[in-house]
Amino acid sequence: MKKFIFIISIALVCFSCINNSNKSNVSKITEESNFPSDKLEFTSLSDTTIYHLANKSDMPKYEIITNIVYPLANGVAGDDNLLTKDFISNCIGKEYSKKENTEEALNSLTKDLIKNYITEVCGTTPENKIEGESWMNYEYILSNDILYNAHGILSYSCDTYVYTGGAHGLNTTLCYVYDFYDNKEVLINSIFKEESLPNVLSLIKEELAREEYADDIEMDNVNVTENFFVDDEGIHWIYNPYEIAPYALGAIEVSIPYSDIEKYMIDNTPIKSLL
Repeated sequence: MKKFIFIISIALVCFSCINNSNKSNVSKITEESNFPSDKLEFTSLSDTTIYHLANKSDMPKYEIITNIVYPLANGVAGDDNLLTKDFISNCIGKEYSKKENTEEALNSLTKDLIKNYITEVCGTTPENKIEGESWMNYEYILSNDILYNAHGILSYSCDTYVYTGGAHGLNTTLCYVYDFYDNKEVLINSIFKEESLPNVLSLIKEELAREEYADDIEMDNVNVTENFFVDDEGIHWIYNPYEIAPYALGAIEVSIPYSDIEKYMIDNTPIKSLL
């Protein structure tokens, strides 16, 4: 499907891509807020980069938008704290967790996305022209939400939208829970007894069965996953498009209140203070 007109013209475009890959319109905003001692401080960073092949406005483009609210470790955005590294790894990518801070990681991500875009587009079959080819207009959006921030527990989601041609793009939401008193992520095995997981799964399936779209759910694909967040009400699992249902249903959230699920929890679970 991806086509060009001449090999020589493509070589010239690729050469120009490499020489202009750092040219973009960038806007950054930083805000800080103060929280009580059982909550974290955050700062935000917004960045928009629009890169046109060969740096020509009539050529296909890659639009990269990042809008991140991230925790300050010990009050310093560039701190070497494990929380900062885990956040970068979870939201931006494991390969960027060794960067000095979140801003540097985001900058590296943007450069890598453009580099990969150039390689992918310039490496296609040279049969048709490149100008105005809408399938080459890629889009990448990265954002996140702070879902809970109290009692030493942080819940947050990382949301990505990726479009690389085709009928539609793909949204993905990944959730994480962090115990910032003990400086570690909260996983399923630190909340539930292993022998209780079948009971937890039954609660999730029962909740899904009550939905009006229940007939579209692939119940055999439903599991007690690590893609969850917590708040004062209960535990919420997120299932992304295609995981348990068709794309048209979007992300599916299943919420189980603590009153139904507390009996299956480990006595010393990090989220005990939320019950």
